[in-house]
Amino acid sequence: ESGVKVSDVTYQDIHGTSTTEVAVKFDCSSKSPCNNIRLQDVKLTYKNVLPAQASCSHAVGSASGLVQPSSCL
Repeated sequence: ESGVKVSDVTYQDIHGTSTTEVAVKFDCSSKSPCNNIRLQDVKLTYKNVLPAQASCSHAVGSASGLVQPSSCL
């Protein structure tokens, strides 16, 4: 658990390769969940060719444009 609250963050125009299968991970606290997280035009792959995954815990937000991996927000 963390006392830090993350909110109103935009990740925009991010393209690249992840060395781990889970390329997008929002692991937020149940006491201080992440709010208003925005993904816009994000394209990440795993090892340059494989589809990456996203994982969200106690995070709320939105996705727009091309977002890969599929948003879990």
